[in-house]
Amino acid sequence: MINGRKSRASRAVRSVVAATSGIALWFAAFAKAQDYEGQLYPPMNAPLEVLFAQGRNLSLGAMLIAAVVTLMLGKGIRRIDWRNASMYIAAVNLLILFKLFLYGNSEIFLLGSFAIAIQILVFVLCASRYEQESFERSNLMPHVVKVIYIFSILFLSCNVYAYIYFPGSSVVQISGRFFGITANPQHLAMVCALCVPALLYSVVHYGVKSIVGVSAGAMLACILFLEYQSGSRLGFFGTLLCIIMGCRVFFDRRRIVYVLLLSIVALPLVYFSFYDSISDLIRLRFVEGRADTRSEYWASGWNQFLQSPLTGSEPSGEPAKYYFTVSSWISAAASGGVIALIFLVMFLLSSIGYVYNVNRLRNRHVDTEYLDLYISAIVLILAISVFEAVFLGVFSSHTMMVYLYVAGAGSLVGAKSFLNAPHHKFYGGRGLRVGRL
Repeated sequence: MINGRKSRASRAVRSVVAATSGIALWFAAFAKAQDYEGQLYPPMNAPLEVLFAQGRNLSLGAMLIAAVVTLMLGKGIRRIDWRNASMYIAAVNLLILFKLFLYGNSEIFLLGSFAIAIQILVFVLCASRYEQESFERSNLMPHVVKVIYIFSILFLSCNVYAYIYFPGSSVVQISGRFFGITANPQHLAMVCALCVPALLYSVVHYGVKSIVGVSAGAMLACILFLEYQSGSRLGFFGTLLCIIMGCRVFFDRRRIVYVLLLSIVALPLVYFSFYDSISDLIRLRFVEGRADTRSEYWASGWNQFLQSPLTGSEPSGEPAKYYFTVSSWISAAASGGVIALIFLVMFLLSSIGYVYNVNRLRNRHVDTEYLDLYISAIVLILAISVFEAVFLGVFSSHTMMVYLYVAGAGSLVGAKSFLNAPHHKFYGGRGLRVGRL
């Protein structure tokens, strides 16, 4: 009886932390829009106006609730989780905040440093601990998947609502590219793409017999629609690549014959029936009328880095601010110099190590879709980082999602000792059940 009560209490704590973490990500999507004040303040209704105006405060409040619940009612944090690769991303953002402090913007330094500390506590340390519990207990949705699932419901619902009811407020009139409740079309596409690994895991693992699997499939279809409406080539094709990587479960020896037969029959039919219409659709949306502005931003950022390679360029404006346009690497180099690049290189090496070690667990009876979740997430994050500033920003939902995915991958790699040692628990073949070697 006592153990049953403890188990239910633990599940309740996990659910509260996951829900508040997902809500914090959702509020942060509105907070990001505050960086572009002229574009996004409505003609929308009052609730959305409040979210736009108070996004940062609401996001921080939700994270504080998650942190307090974990520290007061949870099992605390572990020392090993401090060695997670997400710390390198946090270090880059703290370095940039410290530079702003040196140039007189002490307010953003204090608030930003406090926010990053709470984000590390919630999205790295707590997430790693709860993800580790998934290795030891049965019938638990992975914490990372649960957080992204809750966030996806809220985020996609708001964007679809804005698309239907406020088209004039949520579309850049010059290019006709949809950006919904976010700051710009690239930000919408980037956040949508980062939802894909967790949603795809839900589809593959839970299937059509579960409301979780069905709803996740519907959200994936919604993401493809929003990616197309955003006009972002990186987001749209990154989402497709992530879906292909996450569907490798269908290419095992039991299913490959059926996949090949279906491809032989279906692909010629699709090619001759829809080639012209599909190619025209893609060309009109992603190619024609698009100026090459990304290379200009890259050249500008690189020139700023060359002017001050050790510490990066000076911030602009009063109070001092940095504006991140494209490429995490070039933006970090321009803002933080060689020091920031060293942290990013360390993150890159650690991430590659995570992918390698996670992939090695395929012969240890770990669910294929669970491994593909983190492999596809890290590959997607590294690909996006070349073109967008996915690592940079304090109140940015995409940065928090990077923390979350990398923390989950690090937790899985940390559990490798359990999986390699005899007579220890491991993930079972179906339903995340626990078994013994």
